[in-house]
Amino acid sequence: MSRETGDRRPGRGKPVLLFAALLIAGLAMLGMRVLARPDVGLGDMILPFLGGLLIAGAIAMIVRRDRRDRESLPPSVRDRQDHGTPN
Repeated sequence: MSRETGDRRPGRGKPVLLFAALLIAGLAMLGMRVLARPDVGLGDMILPFLGGLLIAGAIAMIVRRDRRDRESLPPSVRDRQDHGTPN
């Protein structure tokens, strides 16, 4: 009863979709909060917006690199719990 999925694991697209939805929602909330203030213009919103995109991109890059490194390990090592940096 096993399903052939090739190299793609089932449920792999949901975290990406969730990440994108949370990113868009967070940036929209930031934009609405800044634009709701009468003394803040669109120019004052650009820097926090770009900062949020930069942070989200950095997090996505770190997660992708970690997943790629973990996938390159043999299955016996891949499924072992991480105990941190050895002394």
